[in-house]
Amino acid sequence: MRTERHGYKFTNKNNTRGGIISAILAVIALITVAAGVIISYKKSGAAGTLVGGLGTMSFLIATAGLICGLKSFKEKDKFYLFSWIGTISNGILWLGMCLIIAKGFMLW
Repeated sequence: MRTERHGYKFTNKNNTRGGIISAILAVIALITVAAGVIISYKKSGAAGTLVGGLGTMSFLIATAGLICGLKSFKEKDKFYLFSWIGTISNGILWLGMCLIIAKGFMLW
């Protein structure tokens, strides 16, 4: 009989569906933020509504990912690796976008 050190897994646990979705949404939100930063840099900060739209979209995607990641912790008898990755990543992105939005309102 082989043991776990040989690569066999003696459990029927899977990763949470919400955690995987949350991690994917975090990657999409990060790509959206990066695209906005690159466009803004290339246009010397005068990108206008395009970058604002990308920022808003990133904020909404991160919000959805954060909610999905938090809900995934309710799934029983699962691995929570992707739940942690997605929730923390989306939380950082969400907080960063909140700070950027607050800074924009202070300059307005």
